[in-house]
Amino acid sequence: MSELEQRISVEQVRVGLYIHLEDWMDHPFLFSSFKVRNEKQLQILRSLKMTHVLYDPARSDQPPLPPPAADAPPLPPVAAPAVDPEIEAMWAAKQARREKLAVQREALGRCDKKFSAGVATVQSLLRNLFSRSEESIRQAHTLVSEMVDSMLVDKDIVLHLMNAKAGDEGAYYHALNVTMLALILGREAKLDDWEMRALGLGALLHDQGKEKVPSQIRLKKTPWTTAERNFYQMHVAYGMEMLQQLPDISAAALDVVGKHHELLDGSGFPGKLKGGQIGRLARIACIANTFDNYCNPINPAEAMTPAEALSFMFKYEKGKFDPELMQLFVRCMGVYPPGSLVQLNNGQTGLVMSVNPGRLLQPSLLIYDPEVPKDEALWLDLSEGSHLSVVKTLRPQELCKAVLDYLDPRTRISYFTDSGSVPPRA
Repeated sequence: MSELEQRISVEQVRVGLYIHLEDWMDHPFLFSSFKVRNEKQLQILRSLKMTHVLYDPARSDQPPLPPPAADAPPLPPVAAPAVDPEIEAMWAAKQARREKLAVQREALGRCDKKFSAGVATVQSLLRNLFSRSEESIRQAHTLVSEMVDSMLVDKDIVLHLMNAKAGDEGAYYHALNVTMLALILGREAKLDDWEMRALGLGALLHDQGKEKVPSQIRLKKTPWTTAERNFYQMHVAYGMEMLQQLPDISAAALDVVGKHHELLDGSGFPGKLKGGQIGRLARIACIANTFDNYCNPINPAEAMTPAEALSFMFKYEKGKFDPELMQLFVRCMGVYPPGSLVQLNNGQTGLVMSVNPGRLLQPSLLIYDPEVPKDEALWLDLSEGSHLSVVKTLRPQELCKAVLDYLDPRTRISYFTDSGSVPPRA
């Protein structure tokens, strides 16, 4: 019970009150907190075995009914029929949602294992790229091929938020993240198989030259001096020099490495190239790399939420990125990308877990509800015809510790795809 809520008897509830039910398992409603919208909801509420509810004056359209007089006989309950088909359907829908959630959690668990294996592979191949070059390049080709094959064969690819933690392995997460995001965008741009593999390999190896940049520059959390910035920008040339010595790296993949920081308006580096001087694969890698750098900067205090990063790139950096590819990237990521904290029109808070292709305003969310155990937290697909919608995005700093602990927004924003995670629609 919050400081704003008041306890009232069930007999005082009327249409227009925003109420909170204290045990999610004891009622057929999907949410424990909601505004009573019609007499049918009122009838169902009064047919349950509860005597009191909590009500929120600030969210209600009108005050509750007066409490019954102390000497007045209790009002007879508004009895529902012995078997009310609508109530039975609500209970069945709630149980089906719990079963569907279990399937979704299992699928997300599989995806998480694939993601963890991918990070381990990236770590191994990047560390051994020059000491065991043939084996490492073979590992890189295998990883990219598996990702490309999955994306090109399966139609129902869903981009999921992954539970990656910040730390010393940030470079490996970044390499895998940029590869995944670039391939997602490449698929949306209808690249062919060969182009996807070249893009994937180039994205995976795009930052290899940073090995020659001193860590005190590479990991610096305060602004660079001009000399430090110039040294950092040399990582592109270093990477090209290093990778050109290795076998089986195509010219197209090398072009991605050499131009992943070039911007269409000529403000990028190292060549300050413009427009047609930058190939399509490099343009895709640039978008993916920039987005991940905004979400996962060296200094966490400077991190943008995924929604903020996408909006900033789309609205304020229009001249820097290919406009067609940027529109496709928004379509891939959704208006509210995975990892975004959002508020719904019923006042509840959710964490975007995945995006529904073609329904950019209707992602799938993990919903905060203190009456639902965290391990059974509702996973709500807004595309399933509910009256709910996102009204705004939130920053973690705007939420209390209880909400953050429940939703567990990621320290790092990382993504992976799973073709087997799309449950059949009801």
